[in-house]
Amino acid sequence: MSPNPLVSYSDSESDHEEKGTKEPRNELPPLPASFHDLYSANARTSTTDDPSLHGGRKRAIPHIEGNWPSHVYLEWIPSQTESEQLHQLIETVKEAIEKLNKERIKPLPIPDITPSLRSPLGASLPLHISLSRTLHIKTDDREAFLETLRGRIRKSSVHPFEIRFANLKWVPNYERNRWFLLLGIEKPPGDELNRLLEACNAACSDYRYPELYVGGKGDGPMEDDINEDGSRAKRRRMSSTTKPNGSKEASVPMSTDRSEYFHISIAWNLVEPAPEYVELVRDIAIAETVQVPPISFTAVKARIGNTVHNIRLGKAASADRRAGILGLG
Repeated sequence: MSPNPLVSYSDSESDHEEKGTKEPRNELPPLPASFHDLYSANARTSTTDDPSLHGGRKRAIPHIEGNWPSHVYLEWIPSQTESEQLHQLIETVKEAIEKLNKERIKPLPIPDITPSLRSPLGASLPLHISLSRTLHIKTDDREAFLETLRGRIRKSSVHPFEIRFANLKWVPNYERNRWFLLLGIEKPPGDELNRLLEACNAACSDYRYPELYVGGKGDGPMEDDINEDGSRAKRRRMSSTTKPNGSKEASVPMSTDRSEYFHISIAWNLVEPAPEYVELVRDIAIAETVQVPPISFTAVKARIGNTVHNIRLGKAASADRRAGILGLG
């Protein structure tokens, strides 16, 4: 049978195989960000909440016809090498937990940690820093909300910036039915993350959508305080006040520093980890496993339904503002 014409090997590759040696593997170039934008939303396979379709996870907010699930975030697409390092970090966590458990007289349940780095088919997935909760934007509000969001981000005067990882944390969501392994982030020199969060929260407040990291019901992952005896302290929450128009706003000043909450999630699990495991994860030195250069961000992404809009930072934001919701930006 003749060889498959679609698969060919150079003479040098054949020689290396015969000698039992291999050429070093070259890393494939990353896909453009626009490719991920086209496939950012999973195809819906059920009109009801079926946890069996997505690893036992339950939808926090039920789907309502006429509402568009939306999210504002900063996207990071790890290279192949970076993705492999993150996988190794997750394996380091698993090995450390198993070692600790073997040293105990009475073993503790070990959570089933699921990486968030690849699709079921093995393709690398983009990671993100959230700048909003999952919003359910009404059909009639889509264009106006996007324009308001663009304007708020433009007024924040945030230019392209870089971030670095600070630590590793194990944090529950508000409902405590899911836990996340998170890479904490160092506060950027220009405080860009807080400034962007304030802009996004202001846009949400304008349309009476819930804000992120203000401590309200359904808020994103926010670390619990663990007392010295291992018990869980009450989560710190920020009270809210009502504006004259009936919408809510945080009673704390807009300059509140929420740097401790910004993160990139790399894995999740459904069973609550023991406090000993949470403390163990905090002590893992991520720099020994993950050597990632500073990550640059040049745009904020807003996914509204199945459409992703790029809101570029800096002077380019004014051009995006004119593009409108019907454009690709």
